[in-house]
Amino acid sequence: MNLLDIISAPIHAVSVKDPLSHARNVMLKKDISRVLVTNEKDELVGVLTKTDITKRLQQNEPKWKRRPIDRIPVSRIMTENVVKADSSSDISEIAQLMIKNKISGIPIIEDGTANITEKGDPIGIVTKLDLVKYHSETVDDRKVSDIYTDEVIAVHQYHTLNRVIEKMERNGIHRIIVENDDGSPTGIVTNSDITFAHLNKPHEKGLAGNDLKMVRKNSKGGRKEKRIIKKNMVVAKDIMSSPLIKMEKNQKASVVAKTMINEGISGIPITSEDELVGIITKTDFVEDLC
Repeated sequence: MNLLDIISAPIHAVSVKDPLSHARNVMLKKDISRVLVTNEKDELVGVLTKTDITKRLQQNEPKWKRRPIDRIPVSRIMTENVVKADSSSDISEIAQLMIKNKISGIPIIEDGTANITEKGDPIGIVTKLDLVKYHSETVDDRKVSDIYTDEVIAVHQYHTLNRVIEKMERNGIHRIIVENDDGSPTGIVTNSDITFAHLNKPHEKGLAGNDLKMVRKNSKGGRKEKRIIKKNMVVAKDIMSSPLIKMEKNQKASVVAKTMINEGISGIPITSEDELVGIITKTDFVEDLC
């Protein structure tokens, strides 16, 4: 099996002049995490990902100041200086490029060896999902314990959307565990949950939320009462995916990979005797191929 056997095609692209809302809708309709961006000459000039859109949706400004995403051109948000690879590249080289550049997809360019299109034109894209599929079909001697990440990064179910995004960015992760008051895992928030969450109308200015209630004391030594501290605040519980799919630490990695593929998820919490001990993600599988 070589690179051309695992490549994803056709390529989905948008124009630099298209609004961000159009690019997001293409991702949603095609069930993809990124689109290539072309200029008026159909030249590849950038990539737009769910992560890029997630950052744009961060609620740093009052709602009335936020610019609707149907008025923001793709060119304002996209990532330029696209990391590309030749069609003759080895699969391990692609995995190394992804890890080195902290990216999840690499456009593959015709270098004259594939004979699919004109030299210099993109012929497809290889994503982390493609590499997870490759791993599940070619690697049979690995267990979850060999490759999972033994660190649990979590947020409380009532942490705000901003806090969720900030913690994900600070730790360089694309998903985060959501915990109950007792510390038990209750859900997971991913870039997809944030990017494709239902948006308020009109003009998709922000995410719908709930009143957030917290406990405080009326006076020193007094009894505790609940009060609303901020209205219409989006919290992790509003957008998380639940219930969680979990896997045991001693499970075969190929079984977990196939579960991720079949369920359309990018990360699975790992347990040992019912205790949460870590998480396994697409990135862990890609690193194992390097």
